[in-house]
Amino acid sequence: MKAIRNEAVFVNLKLSTRTTRAELIIELQEMQLIEKEYRMLLDESSDPIFAFYPDGRYRYVNQAFANGVGCERSSIIGNKIWDIFSRDEADKRFALVKWVFEHGQTRIIEVRLPRPDGDRFYVTTAKPIAGIDGTVASVICISKDITDRKKGEKELQEGKDLLAEIIELSPISMAIVSIDGTIEQINRRAIETFGYVLDDIPTMERWWVQAYPDESYRTEVLARWMGLVGKAIVKKGEIERSEYLVTCKDGSVKTTLIFGIIVSDKVFVIFDDITERKRAEEERLQLEQQFLQAQKLESLGIMAGGIAHDFNNLLQTILGNMELAARALPQDASAHTYITQALNSGQAAVHLTSLMLAYVGRGAIAKKDLDLNELVRVNADMLKTTVGSAVLFDLSLTQDLPKIMADEAQVQQVVMNLLTNAAESIEKQPSFVRLTTGVQDCDQACMSTSLLDKKPEPGRYVFLEVSDTGCGMSADTMKRLFDPFFTTKFTGRGLGMSAVMGIMKSHNGALFVQSELGKGTVFRVLFPASEVMQPELLPDRMTTPAENSTGTEKPLSGVALVVDDEKNVLRTCKKMVELCGFTVITARDGIEAVTRFREHAEEIDVVLLDLTMPNMDGISAMIEIYSIRPNVRLILSSGFSRDELSSRISGKAPSGFIRKPYSLTVLESEFRRVMLAE
Repeated sequence: MKAIRNEAVFVNLKLSTRTTRAELIIELQEMQLIEKEYRMLLDESSDPIFAFYPDGRYRYVNQAFANGVGCERSSIIGNKIWDIFSRDEADKRFALVKWVFEHGQTRIIEVRLPRPDGDRFYVTTAKPIAGIDGTVASVICISKDITDRKKGEKELQEGKDLLAEIIELSPISMAIVSIDGTIEQINRRAIETFGYVLDDIPTMERWWVQAYPDESYRTEVLARWMGLVGKAIVKKGEIERSEYLVTCKDGSVKTTLIFGIIVSDKVFVIFDDITERKRAEEERLQLEQQFLQAQKLESLGIMAGGIAHDFNNLLQTILGNMELAARALPQDASAHTYITQALNSGQAAVHLTSLMLAYVGRGAIAKKDLDLNELVRVNADMLKTTVGSAVLFDLSLTQDLPKIMADEAQVQQVVMNLLTNAAESIEKQPSFVRLTTGVQDCDQACMSTSLLDKKPEPGRYVFLEVSDTGCGMSADTMKRLFDPFFTTKFTGRGLGMSAVMGIMKSHNGALFVQSELGKGTVFRVLFPASEVMQPELLPDRMTTPAENSTGTEKPLSGVALVVDDEKNVLRTCKKMVELCGFTVITARDGIEAVTRFREHAEEIDVVLLDLTMPNMDGISAMIEIYSIRPNVRLILSSGFSRDELSSRISGKAPSGFIRKPYSLTVLESEFRRVMLAE
């Protein structure tokens, strides 16, 4: 019957084009073969395929569908969908089919099929099949099992979510950028570091503008970054690290290492904020440079001090013998004139050694309350002469300055050296040199920038500043500015600025310099206000003649022990002390001095003792001598200043101090002062 019906249908369809029954049968057989092949393909398909009548009955289901719902095909075909699934599930599934019946259009939806062993997911395509009358006679559905794909998508999404969470919680600043330049994620650390949220920089274009506001620098950064990205794409590797200055949302600038990894169509950008690391490194390098500079200055100081000490001993012998010779000659003798000239030149050499001693902070010093403004006013004419008439000299003195505890001669030397340096830097006109005084309250940060290796305590300071519009200094010159014997001038000894540094050291002050080639220089020296300073205890007899003997004073007499390790100095000093009226006993070092004093303890009236000697120095010898006879008068002698004694003498102080090289007049004056003291 089925074949007859099919044949009748076929005859009706082909009656206009087929004329013989044989041809119609052949055509029908071909159609049956094609149908059989299609059914076989449908039945063997791994994808569920099924068809509905308009009332919800299954017209056809393949084996894959039957397996999916867990029923036999025979129990499904001819039954309605509500017989197979629960009411709610059947209504939901048939809604798709019903829509296709009503609209006559293909529809695709995703369907979840609950299973005891786990839900399955399908993409179902529902296509209308028209009948003879043109209406939708049935709907055929083809489902594609996408369970594995859904599982993979879920796992991929879970992986993405996990990665996003890891990035978000990472202690390193990170961002995810799509290949089109969209910034998809900025983690919390990046927001904390730079201040930008995603709304501020939704794209890389906005990032460039915000993070690098300077156009020229932005162009440089962009070119560098794109070059590194291109290189990473070619090599299929990571984007190399490169250092950038990133401007944050609050306007601050951070030094940042930026690099990244390209994965598929995403760029993972990593930001390493090294601002503090760089600052720490710079501070470490600065400390290293300061340490090396301090070592260099210490070495130079030792050298300068050693040279000055040896020079003083030589000068003591030279000047002492010339003075003895001058006294032995008649005033009208021609040789007397030559000796006097030699003595004057010798005094210039003494001044040179005093500059070297000032550099190492061991110069002769006599501190007192000093008005810095008054010192400048008194010496104004001399200061103007130092600068020269071709240069405009300006004084700007702040009124009511606190006094400082300082050595007037040394402060004057600082002022003169700074003004001389400023005047000699002038290369073109018009130009000026300005001297300014004032008060400055300094904190620890300010004092840390002082050029002296010893940083003074914070507090109130009186400053003297010398500024000029001269040639300025290069960085190399600045590094060597205070080295002894360094000079950029054709003439000069190169000790002026070294002396300034030494004097400021001995006054517990601070020293600052600002200079730029072609734009002049500013020197500022700071002295502590006098209330933080203490006057020195010991009198200091200078090398320049003090009170001249009038010849009417009572002659000195007695026995003197003269001690010095230099043979020539000892011979000269012995003769000078004898001229003062004493009988002299000599010793070559501290040990011999103690021995000689013990032998003549009751005879010796005064001891002239050198400070620096081998075997036993002057301090140790003094202690031993005082232990033998506490009331003996004792004068210490040295090329260094009395400041050397303050930290070294813990017991009884000497009766006097005289600084080498000394003249016969100064020596006699000190002997007289000590011998007549109560």
